[in-house]
Amino acid sequence: MDTALLRSNAPRLALLAVLAAGAAAFVLLGGYRYLTFGELVEHEHVLVARANAHPVSAPLLFCLAYLVLGFFGLPGNTVLMISSGVLFGFWRGLCLVIMASTAASTLAFLSFRYLFRSLVEGRVSGRLREVEEGLRREGAYFVFALRLLPVVPYSVANLVLAVSPVTFGAYVGMSLLGLLPRYALYTYTGTRLGDVQNPDDLFSPPLVAALALLAVLPWIIRKVVPKARRSAGTR
Repeated sequence: MDTALLRSNAPRLALLAVLAAGAAAFVLLGGYRYLTFGELVEHEHVLVARANAHPVSAPLLFCLAYLVLGFFGLPGNTVLMISSGVLFGFWRGLCLVIMASTAASTLAFLSFRYLFRSLVEGRVSGRLREVEEGLRREGAYFVFALRLLPVVPYSVANLVLAVSPVTFGAYVGMSLLGLLPRYALYTYTGTRLGDVQNPDDLFSPPLVAALALLAVLPWIIRKVVPKARRSAGTR
């Protein structure tokens, strides 16, 4: 029985081993030391020169790096978004970030859903079942709100959304819509690298509050508009 169970879960265990090995290699090889804002500022001119010297391979390497970070759930995507503006300019950098981030989050979503969704689904009961049904109905709003808030880490959001019942289409579409302001802000920051001392300063309390309000706005509209229409119809 145990052998059969192990055999049936072999693909999941293999995928989990790959994810764990990738994360461990990143830590052991010191990858986190290179994906910092300070390193980007210090080596800005060298990186720009290399990107200009390799106009085809540089964007491909950038997308590959973003894909690897997203798939393994590693930190550093903020620095990569800023570096896109440094290396490629605003519009080209923004397009690269959108493509690479969408591919990375899609791969992470499919991997995490394959690994953990059935485990979570088998333990849902009672009030959690009601929450599941609510997320199934309004999954797009949930994805949009979670992606828009900068306080929720990118990798954590990928995992939470993967184990939730939101559909793949809602995940991809609303992730792109919710993350677009963050993409644009960080890419633009890269084009003005000398004016920024710390990327964390970009998200001031008023900006976080505005994004939070924008995150709940679709829910408010969805609740208020039908009531207003019903009230108008009874008059």
